[in-house]
Amino acid sequence: MGEFNNWDTQTQPMKRLKNGTFTTTIDLPRNNQYQFRYLLDDKNWENDWSADHYVPSPVSLEDNSVIQV
Repeated sequence: MGEFNNWDTQTQPMKRLKNGTFTTTIDLPRNNQYQFRYLLDDKNWENDWSADHYVPSPVSLEDNSVIQV
C-alpha cells in the first residue's frame, strides 16, 4: 500500500505465485513518484529493497520505498 491508495490497509492484497513470490498490478499516472511499503500479516511493515529510492516516513522512524513511474 502507499500514496497511490491513500495507505488503505483494506486494499486488494497481493497474490502469491506458485514460485513463492507475490504480485499485483496497479495502473498509475506516469511521470510521478509514489511512496509505498508492504504490510505483512496485517502487522509488519517492510520496504522493497529494489525500490528506486527511499525517503523518511512522516509517521514512523522507518523509510518508505519510492517507485518512479
